[in-house]
Amino acid sequence: MFELTKEQEMLRAMVREFADTELAPKALELDRKGDFPFEIAKKMAALGMLGISTSKELGGSGMGHLAGTIAIEELARVYPSVAFFMEVSTGPLYAITNFGSVEQKKKYAPLILKGEKIMCFAATEPSGGSELANLGTEAVPTGEGYIINGRKVYITGGGIADYCVLLAKTGDRASIFLIEQGTPGFTVGRRQEQIGLKSVDVSELAFNDCKIPKENIIGKEGAGFPIAMTTFTVARPAIGAIGLGIARGAFEIALKYAKERILYGKPIARLQAIQLLLADMDTEIDAARWLVYAPGAALDKGATPRDIVKQSSRAKTVGAEVGFSVTRKAIEILGGNGVSPEYHLGRLLNDAVELIPATGTQQIMKIIQAGEILK
Repeated sequence: MFELTKEQEMLRAMVREFADTELAPKALELDRKGDFPFEIAKKMAALGMLGISTSKELGGSGMGHLAGTIAIEELARVYPSVAFFMEVSTGPLYAITNFGSVEQKKKYAPLILKGEKIMCFAATEPSGGSELANLGTEAVPTGEGYIINGRKVYITGGGIADYCVLLAKTGDRASIFLIEQGTPGFTVGRRQEQIGLKSVDVSELAFNDCKIPKENIIGKEGAGFPIAMTTFTVARPAIGAIGLGIARGAFEIALKYAKERILYGKPIARLQAIQLLLADMDTEIDAARWLVYAPGAALDKGATPRDIVKQSSRAKTVGAEVGFSVTRKAIEILGGNGVSPEYHLGRLLNDAVELIPATGTQQIMKIIQAGEILK
């Protein structure tokens, strides 16, 4: 088991208070409107939440990856959409701070950490899905830079991002580019409907003879796949943390209800059938917590992203599954009230479903895990 530091426990308490005061009273209204909460994002940035795992040299707090996981978990306990925004910010920021040039780090990292700008990572294509190697988006080099043509789908934050970190084919390999919103030839398509995570923008992006300067490449030309896979490995456990947070939120709702709901002259928490459900939920949450925490803890102790490939995919799988499983059991405990909006469980269940395909399906995650086991 992990013994959290005093600093990590203080961070948890701070984020929990933020979630309870800033998110809980607004959760139903935010979900109903479905707009991205820019003001909340700015408050998160002001509290340093967007730079928890970023080094102090680049403007972050340098608290580490496990601390970032804890913060995402606490946000997801109340309003998963905001936690998902924090997860989405992790990927492009990691790509720039670890593979970008000195100029790119100095220019873009502070803007993201301060909440002044938003970034998205665009990899998925209509025909590609989990097969990133099947790229249709192409960047053709010119004397001064690149001309990009192609289309991306299911891009989280695509419609609200100021900058897009893009994976595109360059010859027979791929490269990573940074493109600013408003660049001629770069357009945002329709926002894609989804059953949960209502405040998360998921949009299509199109590139039609989009010209960018050569200094907008991140890393070396042809190094796109290693950068993308490394970035996904580091960011993926955050999806597990969101699932863990959803499970904890659902469990807390169900436990409170079970203690207060009177049936047959006593709280339903005294009924053995309810106790069995609560015991299962508690066990699932504790079992998942250590698997979700493991990748971040390993990185903080000096492991490389390559070292945590198995733990990363497992964290995502287990976290997503526990979010759905515990929330479903919570609905059983509340009975008819379990699907009433005022108890939030229907909202949390829909959010949990959204995690199943996020950053790769459960089956893809297990294939990655099996590949590491069989090496």
